[in-house]
Amino acid sequence: MSTEYEVFDFPEIEPGPEKPLVLGPAGEVFNFVQTGESNGGKFLFSKLTVPPHVGPPPHIHHRTDEWFYAPNGGFSIFMGPNEFPDLDITPGDGADKETVVMLPMRPKELLYVPRNYTHGFVNTTHTNQEMWLVWSPDTPESSILPYFMNAGKVVTSKQDITEPDFLSRIRLVSMARDYGINQSADFWDFVKDVVEDRPEWLPSDSRARLLNLFHDEIEAQA
Repeated sequence: MSTEYEVFDFPEIEPGPEKPLVLGPAGEVFNFVQTGESNGGKFLFSKLTVPPHVGPPPHIHHRTDEWFYAPNGGFSIFMGPNEFPDLDITPGDGADKETVVMLPMRPKELLYVPRNYTHGFVNTTHTNQEMWLVWSPDTPESSILPYFMNAGKVVTSKQDITEPDFLSRIRLVSMARDYGINQSADFWDFVKDVVEDRPEWLPSDSRARLLNLFHDEIEAQA
């Protein structure tokens, strides 16, 4: 795999109205920096603290596109090549299971996963790592913020990381469909094989589109 990539300098985003820290149902702590409430529904932006070997199992968003940014690296993103636009058809249930690629994320690398594609991530190190996530759009009809709030639990500090409780792990899957998400309970539910390579079909990082979403926030900092 090539070691060359184009570093992304993530712009400063002014925080919106403060939201509580949330221990997500997969084990990450979400610090929501800005939501659609303060940017006209354009995006939801969160900085995550992710414990070692933690991350969400394969899942599919049907209402939002997503960007992944690793300030220090330390993660692997997994993604499948096929589109699943129907909430009632998932890999292994109405369609073949996926062969996913496993992509190590390098410091300041930006990756993009369009809606309807199988994906997930994991902290591959032995220490807590930061992952920054952006979902777009973030309107009342599309937002997944209520999913994390309702399936997870409020914590008082980013350092106050514990294992999600039993009910949160159940809600990770049981509540997902209400927010346009197909969420597997186990890595192999959607997956038949893993390839550790960077394929030709991998989407571009769509950094121009992301910067356009951030346009007003960037101008405000100028």
